[in-house]
Amino acid sequence: MIRKRSMLGMAVLVVVCLSIPLSNALAQKDENYLTYRQKVMAGIGANWAATGVSLKNNLPSKANIGVHAEAIHNASKLIAGAFKKEITEGKTDAKPDIWQDWQKFADAAKKLGEESGKLVEVAESGDMEALGAQVKATGKACGDCHKPFRKPKEERFKR
Repeated sequence: MIRKRSMLGMAVLVVVCLSIPLSNALAQKDENYLTYRQKVMAGIGANWAATGVSLKNNLPSKANIGVHAEAIHNASKLIAGAFKKEITEGKTDAKPDIWQDWQKFADAAKKLGEESGKLVEVAESGDMEALGAQVKATGKACGDCHKPFRKPKEERFKR
């Protein structure tokens, strides 16, 4: 009898241990996914803004544009994964169109990766004329995704 209880207890313990990862996965809340993707996008925005301030004001930090471009490039690789979970309600600026035309969205994120990768190269070259052109191309890649997939300003939630 004691042996049967031990076996039963062991079986219950195994089931409980195996269910912990599953319960953790089920406990993920939409707000956590939203926070993550907003942080990814905010990181891109912050590095993009620092680049703009440096260029517009001819700051000595222009030498850091390559570092900012690298950060944008690396974060661009996270965009598609950050938006994998469809969340269109609540504190999000994402349009449902992302998931309705996933391939177009993924292609737009990939394009940002390509253009920001070129921005890294051009920034490291020191060619300011080429840098200006590549900043425009990278900005266009951002806009080509924001226009179809981000809510218009008047519909965005306020952070």
